[in-house]
Amino acid sequence: MPPALAVVGAVAGVVGAGAAIASANTQRKMAKEQQKQQQLATRQSQRQAIREAQIRRAQTRATGQAMGVAGGSGVSGGISSLGSQLGSSLGFSSQMSGLSTNISSLGQKASTLSAISGLGFQMFDTFGGTNTLFGGGDKKAQADLLSGVGAQ
Repeated sequence: MPPALAVVGAVAGVVGAGAAIASANTQRKMAKEQQKQQQLATRQSQRQAIREAQIRRAQTRATGQAMGVAGGSGVSGGISSLGSQLGSSLGFSSQMSGLSTNISSLGQKASTLSAISGLGFQMFDTFGGTNTLFGGGDKKAQADLLSGVGAQ
């Protein structure tokens, strides 16, 4: 490889490496923002569920008082059931948020590994690629190296 081409290849490799790193960093920031967005939506949903449960509880108590059974076991059981349903909804919401966070984190890792892989292949090509590995494109050397591949 002529010296000028080697320099151009090295510069291209550095630029490519910088772009890959910048891309991975941007994807990492994006994943963090998506996690914040998911957490905010989860908190809003939980607050709304709590509000609705409080309203239903108050309506149940008011209905019980209007019917003259305010202290009865039916009203108490109904109110307890509302609390149980709320707890179940909040637990599910928290689990879904946790899964979304895990999915975002795994996507971020996959993107970073993809960028590193691309960088590695780019550097491999920049420094001669398969021609260097197989002795300058010698078909006999390639055949000798690969002669055992696939044989059982």
